[in-house]
Amino acid sequence: MGKKELDKAYVSLAERTVESQMIAELMEDYGFAAAIARSLKDLFMSYFNTYLGHEKSDGQMIYRVIPSDVPPGIEVSKIKTLPVQLTLCDVSDIEIMNKSSVELQRHRIIRLTNEAYDQGGVLTQSDLSVMLGESLRTISTRVSELKKEGIIVPTRGNKKDIGPGVSHKVKIVELYLKGYDFTEIKRRTRHSSEAISRYLNDFARVSCLDDMKHSMEEIRIITNHSENLVKQYLDLKDSLLDENTIRRYEQLTAKFAGGKKKSPYSQRGDRLFNVIREGKNESR
Repeated sequence: MGKKELDKAYVSLAERTVESQMIAELMEDYGFAAAIARSLKDLFMSYFNTYLGHEKSDGQMIYRVIPSDVPPGIEVSKIKTLPVQLTLCDVSDIEIMNKSSVELQRHRIIRLTNEAYDQGGVLTQSDLSVMLGESLRTISTRVSELKKEGIIVPTRGNKKDIGPGVSHKVKIVELYLKGYDFTEIKRRTRHSSEAISRYLNDFARVSCLDDMKHSMEEIRIITNHSENLVKQYLDLKDSLLDENTIRRYEQLTAKFAGGKKKSPYSQRGDRLFNVIREGKNESR
């Protein structure tokens, strides 16, 4: 329900928000015009949402990186850095750690660089050195090893090798739909079974929400994925589904599709969409 639909007696209650208080104090205490106060409020809230609002899993952190579209040669002091959410430690590390410390380094380098790239940024080898507690020489050696194996690690130094930017997650889903088993996918991508399962589930969620006629904006909000990743998943679905892949696709999406009971993602979406629509109605 928008403010216009509220009883007049309750309008003041609806306006008692952090955002309204922030705008009022910026105007009264600092003499800013209303338009400037609203712009500053939006800036402050974006920082709050980035560092305090998003749910982070154990082992995750917020780290500021260089945007992937910034050309080389620009001084860091002149670059507007980008906050991204990175997984420094994951349960999948345990499986890799039992093999060797070298494999664990390689596994984490792949995960961290791809997580940053999926969110629009790139890590440097110096970033990786600090996060993993390894020397620059060690990081450089691991990145070179992976490159020789045909695995492109999207660091800032390797930007020219990244290509058009198709996510590693999409490539893993594509391999699965084409009939490759987990063992072969793990060998080709250097990702753990847990990571592969997670990407397949993410793709299934996005696909089912698309089948339910949700918009890209709604899918992005429900799944908490970037717009770019959602688009890549949907493009893969449109381009790859045929008589050879449909069986695996149906198996993959079965637990999210069909039945009268809505999935938890759809239930969460209903609540979010009500908020969105109320805001749109209010602005009309």
